[in-house]
Formats: sequence, structure tokens, C-alpha cells
Amino acid sequence: MSNSAYDLYLKNSVNIDLYQVVPENLTINSQFKSYKKWINAFIGSATAQLHGINNTIYRAIKDENRNAIIPDRSVKINDNYFYLAIKGCGAYEDMFSGDLLTPSKIKQACRDSSYLNKIENLSTGQGFIMAESWMGESPYGAQGHVNAFDELAFSSMANVDSINGAHICPVIGIVQLPVEIEAVARKFFWFRTYNDHFYQVLRLIPSNIRLYFESIKVIAHPNSIFALFGIDTSKKAEQFEFNFIKSGIALLSLFARSAKKEGNTITGIVYRDVWLDKDCVVAPNGIIYFADLEGLMWKSVSLDNFKQLQTYEWQKLIFEFLFALVKIDSYRHELEGSSVSWDKQREEIALFIQLALKDDLISYPIVKEKDLSIVIESEIAPRIEIPILEKVE
Repeated sequence: MSNSAYDLYLKNSVNIDLYQVVPENLTINSQFKSYKKWINAFIGSATAQLHGINNTIYRAIKDENRNAIIPDRSVKINDNYFYLAIKGCGAYEDMFSGDLLTPSKIKQACRDSSYLNKIENLSTGQGFIMAESWMGESPYGAQGHVNAFDELAFSSMANVDSINGAHICPVIGIVQLPVEIEAVARKFFWFRTYNDHFYQVLRLIPSNIRLYFESIKVIAHPNSIFALFGIDTSKKAEQFEFNFIKSGIALLSLFARSAKKEGNTITGIVYRDVWLDKDCVVAPNGIIYFADLEGLMWKSVSLDNFKQLQTYEWQKLIFEFLFALVKIDSYRHELEGSSVSWDKQREEIALFIQLALKDDLISYPIVKEKDLSIVIESEIAPRIEIPILEKVE
């Protein structure tokens, strides 16, 4: 059954309207053809008002700066319920001030005076799509062509929501925004414009709870989210922690899990300017799902350099995982009503890591001279040992 407390929390958190429009074209992930009726274009209030669009309205929740979640559209996949989320339905913040986007700020970005009167009549600036180039990759408030198709490609290679045990938020499809919306958006920018077509990515997410940033409630403050997830006993907290550990280790070893070998070359997926702290969400059962698939990329190295690259990928993200793990483990002790020393807590975390990985596909724990390490091992790549908790009794 669904997590009723969290589901109710989402439905009570709706704070914006989205307007459904017919996309210029769409591309569906073949694993999600049955959800074709969900795959449309969705635009925010400011863009809709500018175009006089006022039909087929969905209540939604703002998520980050250009995304939204529609809590009334959900589906169960394996053990979790997922909600439809749209990436690129219009920006909520001014790019240069960081303040909320308002009609007056949109007016400053207008490069066509014939639209000034229409802007003055807008009741909000929220959910506005314009042509300003964001990092050369996307139009401000929407998604870019290359990023959209990259996200779809990575999701299409997964087994629904998993790349050999590393969980992702699946992309069910991408849409190109209608040409008339794109044409008007090109009249709005501050400095420079994005030149390709404007897209949106439709994905499924199990929650809007991130580790530290970009969410109202975060895992860094577990007491604020455990009640929402229905975790009110130490036993439930234990299972949450096991799932968090196993899924976190899987994401840290993504390069090895996705690796393909051709001759003396190993090719796998690495993280490019994305992090666990803000680019993942955590499901009510503790599983971490990587959400921002546009930040993934394929990278090839020689067999001799495989260990070095996988270790690098691990080390650049491990702190964020461990920081959250300590918070979760500490809150488990609060639920138990117990107080433990840090030495004792280290021992318990070491035990939990060993128990969590007992059925993993390519990772397993070993203890040598009181040092706990994670072994990453597959048929096509060299064996790697990475210390995770040293000098533990």
C-alpha cells in the first residue's frame, strides 16, 4: 500500500497550477508505453497567461527552479509509489538576483516592446519560459535538446528504475514544446540565447526529499521526514537504513555497474557536475534514486586505469553519503530511546553496512585487520577494495 502520510503531505503541498498543452512532438521510453496518456507538455502560469491558455489545469508542487510534481498522477513500481514530475515547465526565480521571478523582472528581459503590455497584465511571473541560455545547455525554465535525449537514453538502458542495482528516477518520455511557445520565449532574455529547440523531460520520482539541498525537507534533518515516511519504530528505521546503505553503495559504484568491456577498454557511466546532496531523492523506504540524469555521461578508460577512475568516482561522492548515513543512524537511536558513544555507533554502522550488502550484485564487505572495506568485483573488470570504515572493533 502507499505511504498514506507522505501521499497526503504531497497533495497538501500543491502550490502552483500547470497547464497541459499539445507538444510539438514526443518520444516515449519503450518501457513506459502504457503511460502515453501522461506524456504531454505542461507550462507554468506566467507562460500560460502570456499565451491566453486556461484549460486543462493540474495542481502541482514546485520543485527546484524549473520543475514540478503532479501528486495526483502516481504509479507503483516495485516497492515504491512514484509521482509524475516535469522538468522544464517554467522558471520560478530570476537568474541573476535569485529572487522570485515577477512580471517586472520578466519585463526587464523582454527584447520585443510589443509584449510589454501583455507582461504588465500578468498576475504572476512564476513558471515562465524564456530563451536565456543556461550554461549553454538549456533555455531558462525549460530543458535543452541534448540534455533531454541524454536523460531518455540513460533511462531507456535501465531495467525500469535500476542500472544493475543503482536506482534512478525513470524518464517515461520527453516532449518538444509547441513552436509558438518557443517563438515567443525567444523574445525574452538578459544576455544570450539558447539556439536549439525547447524540451521538457517527464520522469517519475518517489519523493521530493533530497539529502541536503533543493527541498523543504531533507534527510540531513531526519526527524522532519521520518514521520512523513511512517517510520516510527526502531525496526522500521533499521530497514530504512539498510536500504539507504545498499542503494548508496550502488550509486557510488555506478561506473563499475554500468561498465562494458571492448578489448582493453572499459566504458561506463560517470557523474559530471552532479552530486548526491541535491541530485538524488530518497524514497519512503530509504532507497536513494538518482534524479538528474542529464549529469551522467559515458567515459572510457584503459583496463589499467579502471581502478583509478572507479575509486575517483567513489571518493568524490562518499562524504555526502556518509554524512546522511550518520544522521539516519543517529535518529534510529533516538527512536530506540538509547544513547551510544561514537565508538559504539561506528561499530553498529560497520555491522549495518555488512548486513545491507549481503545480496548485492557486485559489491560486498570485507574486514582486514579491523578495517572495513567495500570490494567491487565483476567478471569484466579488475577487483577493487575501497576502505569505508577503518579501525573498527
